[in-house]
Amino acid sequence: MFRSATVRSIALLALIPGSLVLAAPSAMAADIPAAVNTPAETPASTPIVETASIVTPAQKMLRLTLFSPETRDMRGVEPSMYRGRYYRATVETKRRCIAERESEGHYDVVSRSGYHGAYQMSPQLARGATWMMMREHRGLLGAEAATKVLTRLRSTPLSRWPRYWQDAAFSTIYNWQGTGSGAAHWRGGRWHC
Repeated sequence: MFRSATVRSIALLALIPGSLVLAAPSAMAADIPAAVNTPAETPASTPIVETASIVTPAQKMLRLTLFSPETRDMRGVEPSMYRGRYYRATVETKRRCIAERESEGHYDVVSRSGYHGAYQMSPQLARGATWMMMREHRGLLGAEAATKVLTRLRSTPLSRWPRYWQDAAFSTIYNWQGTGSGAAHWRGGRWHC
């Protein structure tokens, strides 16, 4: 039998209809309605099916992109977490070089010039990337969840985006119209990649 309880350290979000997902830090969770669905007490003979235990591919993807330890790790040059439509294995060495050159692999850095994140993107470029990523991520996360996440990212400085979303923005911009088509955004720097 279940008993209602107030859980203060964990908030649950209803991002995908019929699902419950652990909440992101307040910067990401603002404007997304919180919901806790606790079943009323039921007789012991009545089986209880918890819908939160059934995890769809979209829910898994949402957890990976927002809440996993890998995406919350903001330090180090690691393999790209993004492996979607605009990811190119042939560009991976260059992507790592750019992250090392631009930020030494610090995803949460902001330069004196106002560039953000591992790839040192301007706020305008980051906002544009959220629109560029929308179509692909509607297919991966579902339309409602993708719209909510990308709308929230649009109003969040890129240096506070999880690693997955910074990697996705880089690959989407860099390969938008073909491999390397956006390379001009990262043509300068301390050394050539």
